Amino acid sequence: MKHTLFDIPPEADGRVLFEYLREQGIILQSDCGGRGTCGKCKVRVIKGRFGAAAAPSEPAIADKDGMILSCEAVCTGEPAVIEIPYGDRGEHEIAVRRATEQPETGASVRIGVAVDLGTTTIAAALVDITSGKTIGTCTKLNPQRTFGADVMSRISASREHLDELQSLALGAVREITEKLCADFAVSAPELITVAGNPTMLHLFCGVSPEGIGAYPFTPAFTHTRKMKGSELKLPAENIVVLPSASAFIGSDITAGAMLLNFDECDGPCLLLDMGTNCEMILKCNGEGLYTASAAAGPAMEGAGITCGVGGVRGAICRVRPEDAAGGISFDTVNDAPPVGICGSGLVDLITALLRTGKIDPTGYLEEEPFILCNGWDGKDIILTQGDVRAFQLSKSAIRAGIEALTAAGGIKVSDLKKIYIAGGLGYYIDKRNAAYVGMLPDSAIDITEAVGNSSLDGAISCLIDPECIKKAEQIADRCENVELNCSEVFNNGFIEHMMF
Repeated sequence: MKHTLFDIPPEADGRVLFEYLREQGIILQSDCGGRGTCGKCKVRVIKGRFGAAAAPSEPAIADKDGMILSCEAVCTGEPAVIEIPYGDRGEHEIAVRRATEQPETGASVRIGVAVDLGTTTIAAALVDITSGKTIGTCTKLNPQRTFGADVMSRISASREHLDELQSLALGAVREITEKLCADFAVSAPELITVAGNPTMLHLFCGVSPEGIGAYPFTPAFTHTRKMKGSELKLPAENIVVLPSASAFIGSDITAGAMLLNFDECDGPCLLLDMGTNCEMILKCNGEGLYTASAAAGPAMEGAGITCGVGGVRGAICRVRPEDAAGGISFDTVNDAPPVGICGSGLVDLITALLRTGKIDPTGYLEEEPFILCNGWDGKDIILTQGDVRAFQLSKSAIRAGIEALTAAGGIKVSDLKKIYIAGGLGYYIDKRNAAYVGMLPDSAIDITEAVGNSSLDGAISCLIDPECIKKAEQIADRCENVELNCSEVFNNGFIEHMMF
């Protein structure tokens, strides 16, 4: 087990430990944004003492393992040492994968980087623009998660921490770019294309996203933005931020729809980008494109779940029942020791427990908490009743959103000819399990295709061919947004689909 020791100097007196660590570049997981509800920012006190944030004269309360919540602890001015358990969880690692045998070399080779700036995970690809080949890819958890797991938490934090949020995003993209170029021995890129949801794109550009957070939900920009790398202190000549369609439909959707040639779909088709929210775009029989964003919460990205993690090394990504007695086996990302459970693993685990009767149709968990396995740090990876309820809210919002969007387009769900699933679940999701738990209709099983990270792949296409940027802009211009909170179909469906 790996740990990091960190000294807390007397000068930190009076500071909330969580905030002090963040300012020192120590990024702790905090799904709740430092409000003391998720329990994921724990550290162990090796030396010294800390006060309670609510009553600094009182000591911070440690759990049975000697851990304290850093967001509820105040530095006292006494020199202290804390232990931060990272390392094996892979939270601070950049996972690089080679895509080609050997990159081209020579003066004529043009290098670019495509970025999918996700709320939870940042993914990037190093591309030989000349040949169109992807040289290598990498992923890194978004360090902004220290301000909360979802976009609304980030928007709220941006009121006081906009510069810091931008710095975290740019720093991560800079680190990824430099590592890719160093690992594959290529020159700095001439172009970086960036796709993501509107909030992430605003923060990347240093523009306040506050207009997105309150009615009438007005983004400061949706158009393509072109900047010089020097403006953002990024190691590239030019930066292109790809176009969004509305406050909650970003270039992750427009780039994905462009990539999948939505205009050429044979009959009605639907793209679901299941990330921290579920963004969706529908093409009906005519020219119209309908979009919506279902507030599914971050459960499908592993946030808000007791032992939830993003798609990092060691995340439990597939779960299956082994026998009638209730035995369960699982797979992890990179076959590494288990660190927690990500979205696709959660779908599978809920399905397995439903099939064995350990969860009933109302969502009641018979054995609470359910222990899945022993984790990398010796602690059990568990599923709680609260986790099941969070999953029910998420899957119900997705299913009701599909029904509301198709209704707005004047078709039935059964009229769909194709459903594409992208985003965090786009690699590992079992579509039959997704239908079993009610996230997708049974009629969708045979027409559903998991397409991986279509946002990143769309950004790669825009890197190689500028005409793809124009196509993404045309898609963005044609989108008609459906406000789900005003939809009777959504509100009725949300209640109906809470049950399994």
